[in-house]
Parts: sequence; C-alpha cells; structure tokens
Amino acid sequence: MSPQDGQTYGPLIGIGIAAAVMLLRARGGKAKPMNVVTMWIIPAMLFTAFVAVTATSHLHGLDYGWVIGAFVIGGALGWQRGRMMPIHIDPDTGKPMIKTSVAALVFILALMAVRIALRQVLAQYANSLLVTDAFMALAVGLLGVARIEMFIRARRLQAEHGTVAA
Repeated sequence: MSPQDGQTYGPLIGIGIAAAVMLLRARGGKAKPMNVVTMWIIPAMLFTAFVAVTATSHLHGLDYGWVIGAFVIGGALGWQRGRMMPIHIDPDTGKPMIKTSVAALVFILALMAVRIALRQVLAQYANSLLVTDAFMALAVGLLGVARIEMFIRARRLQAEHGTVAA
C-alpha cells in the first residue's frame, strides 16, 4: 500500500460514510420550515467568493471558457437537484416546508464520485488551477442554482396559497 492509495481511497471512504449518515437522516427526517427571504444570500455569497478566488487564480484566455462552461453545467445540475427537493406549504402556518430528498442526496453523492474520477483523469491533462477553478465553478453553479430554484418554487407555492404576493 502506497501513500497514493490513501489519496485515492480516503475520499471514497469519506463519501461512503457521509452517504450512510445522510441517507439515514433523509429517510427519517421531517419537513423543516424554509426561510424563503434569505434563500438568495447563500448563492450571492458563493458567487462573490468564487469571483474573488477566480480573479486571483492567474487563468489565461480559453481557461475562462472552461470555467464558465463548468458553471453552466453546475447550474443545470443544480436546477435538477433543486427540483428533487420536496417543498409544500404548511396548512396551519402558511410557511413553505422542505424535506430532505433521498433522490437529491443520491444525486449529490453520484456527482461527488464522478468528480473524484474526473479529477484523477483531468489532473494528467490540464493545469491544476484550471481543474480546481472549474470544479469550484461547478459547485457554485450547483449549490447556488439549486437554492434559487427552491426559492422560486417556494414563492410560487406561497402565492398560490395566498400567504405572499407574487
């Protein structure tokens, strides 16, 4: 067993443990109230931090195209993940409620596994800063757009329920 084996298997073991814990929590979890008003804050903070880090990463020319492409792909995956999260309006309080979706967790875990495999392959052919920035762009797109999709859906449900103006 070489030190390289630990670098390969360590993240996979971590993902396996995280998957087991997350799936157990999702199966028995109850719906929690969403704070719709602050849902836009996390995507804004993620995007600001991403721009600040990418601006100092010394990428050149076409590298930015790869980073933007990764952001777009992350956004598309995030929209899909956001759609997987069940949201409903609590009939008593009129607040949107969200429950952790097992499908959304499996989706994220599959993306993490794909990321590990791609990172191994891309590290051989591309600049390490480009690979890091591209994966960061994918994550920002995924997490930010998922929250934006959930925000839009929660606001629409509230408007249909009559608890907030559209």
